[in-house]
Amino acid sequence: MNMKLIFSACIMMLLVACKKDNPQLGDAPTLADASFTYAPLASNANIIEFTANNPNVQCVWDFGNGTTAKGASVSSPYPYAGTYTVKLTVFSSGGSKSTTQEITIAQDNLGLLNNPIFIMLTGGVNGPGFKTWVIDSTADGHMGVGPDPISPLGNIPEWWSAGPLDKSGAGLYNDKYVFHLNGFKFDMINFGDVYVHNSLAANFPGSFQNLGDFTAPYNDVMNESWTLVEGADTTITLSNNAFLGFYTGVQTYKILEITDSTLSLQYKHHAGGLNWYLRLKTE
Repeated sequence: MNMKLIFSACIMMLLVACKKDNPQLGDAPTLADASFTYAPLASNANIIEFTANNPNVQCVWDFGNGTTAKGASVSSPYPYAGTYTVKLTVFSSGGSKSTTQEITIAQDNLGLLNNPIFIMLTGGVNGPGFKTWVIDSTADGHMGVGPDPISPLGNIPEWWSAGPLDKSGAGLYNDKYVFHLNGFKFDMINFGDVYVHNSLAANFPGSFQNLGDFTAPYNDVMNESWTLVEGADTTITLSNNAFLGFYTGVQTYKILEITDSTLSLQYKHHAGGLNWYLRLKTE
């Protein structure tokens, strides 16, 4: 057999194998990908809405006011007049790119801080400026699930509702959630573990099955931020790796009811089709 042909065939096989084992990275994002526009909310000039130019890349925002967020379309409140540098960083398989813009807030709007929900959630400017919340574990219905979209029965956990202490030992009931007014900071103190939906267990190394879903090792998440958006559905959104209660892959929570000492929430499932429910109380 011709040795040159054998040698050439071996080289080709090696090249094909290397190509399969070493896939090329995608294109790095451009400055155009990292560009963004912004505009004040029509109903409030101190709440700014930001929109990334390219919604098909991962977008991470630093609003220059002590808060951050992820997503292509986001908003942030600015209670105090001043000039703020907003930074958008976009990521793709080929790398990252950042751009910044300065925005100017013409005048204070301390009404943003006197918002009744802010006051109930944090204690307000005349209180300590922060409030710690925990799961109301001894109450019927402190967590549960129902359909999405909701049925004629309304916003209730019609498919399953937890009884008192139903999930003891899952890693939920000792967690603390601290909402700060200053900088809209949020702390998630979970003492080493969290409770996550079984479909997300693979995203949490070291997780183990527990009471129907999974308990997972997880460090405290400090100095994140929270954003309130009011409307037909008033929601709280947490930044980066922070979340509330049983984790279903989302970080936006619809407020069903809030008082000075209780907070009832509804939130989605990452794969759709479900609405989850959570009841918190002040520590």
